[in-house]
Amino acid sequence: MSLQQVELSDVCTLLTDGTHYTPPNIGEGIPFLTVKDVSDKGLDFEGCSKISIEEYTKADLGNSAPKVGDVLFSKDGTVGKVHVVSESKDFAVLSSLAILRPFDGLDSNYLAHVMRNPITLRQANKNKTGSALRRIILSDIKKLKIPLPPLEEQKRIAAILDKADSVRLKRQQAIDLADNFLRSVFLDMFGEHFTTEGYAISHKKKIKELVDYIDYRGKTPKKSDSGIPLVTAKNVKKGFVSEEPREFIPAENYLDWMTRGLPKEGDVLFTTEAPLGNAALLGCYDKVVVGQRLIALTAKGELTQEYLLYCLLNPFIQDEIYKRSSGSTVKGIRTKELYEIELPVPDIKLQEKFSKAYKKSVQSKHKLQEAIIESDNMFNSLSQKAFAGEL
Repeated sequence: MSLQQVELSDVCTLLTDGTHYTPPNIGEGIPFLTVKDVSDKGLDFEGCSKISIEEYTKADLGNSAPKVGDVLFSKDGTVGKVHVVSESKDFAVLSSLAILRPFDGLDSNYLAHVMRNPITLRQANKNKTGSALRRIILSDIKKLKIPLPPLEEQKRIAAILDKADSVRLKRQQAIDLADNFLRSVFLDMFGEHFTTEGYAISHKKKIKELVDYIDYRGKTPKKSDSGIPLVTAKNVKKGFVSEEPREFIPAENYLDWMTRGLPKEGDVLFTTEAPLGNAALLGCYDKVVVGQRLIALTAKGELTQEYLLYCLLNPFIQDEIYKRSSGSTVKGIRTKELYEIELPVPDIKLQEKFSKAYKKSVQSKHKLQEAIIESDNMFNSLSQKAFAGEL
């Protein structure tokens, strides 16, 4: 059964974006949200900017402020973040977020699923403009075509997709809990070394005494559509290597490019700038190219790789890294400054115990990640069938 297709502007009583004016953040008052404050977990009213009631009124934000039942859709930068407003609360949004207010014949949860659907996002992406910052303009959002079954059918579809989506979120939450558990284990074992008093009396050595390293910083390699995977600072997050963005270099350039040394599974990759201070263990690759703004660290024997990773990510050591950084717009650290930082060197058997807990947790996370992929496939299949009138 094919579903009636309608333009979004025909089924919304309000379709606008937030203010193009950014009021000053005073740290308290009315929440002011941007794209970064919208995630799968909801709206971040705590970490967002806060504006005065005077600014809220002066900018006339209240007249177009989101209300319960509105759907927020990110149209600048990261296009396609979606959230249904469920809390009656005064807040304002920047113009990077579109506000979609459905008419009586359109269910909010159904609309949210439509806006997340790959077909809708492909429509939106076709019209994205800009080079440095990618965006879709409001007039193009208004022209997006969406399927519109009867209201009761919308609610039935939304309920099915909500249930499938909750499975995905629970599995992701389990991964987040595993990460929190490891941080707790590390602090239980070694936390005393990462306080001002404990650090001062702990047994420490400079990083340059504890590791062998390969500095991969330099020019950008020639890239290709396929070949040897390229890992750059953009891929290295706090504790993991992201597959996105996926980049490659031609296979024939591999050995010529990797003259400084070949990376190994388990090396700690450390970002020296843009962003500064991220670190993660390199996974298993047949071949991999390590690119710009990265250093690969291998402990010489007094540290385990897992302890070294969590040591570098600890807030106390992160502060030391930033104290030695330079640059006004983009913070970076020179090699000689990084290697002068001293790290606590606790008993190796205790480190090995932590490494064992880390590896066990990683195995569990891999199983959860495989389950998430399976959930994603199931959700996408259901979504496609729903909006084709086949569910």
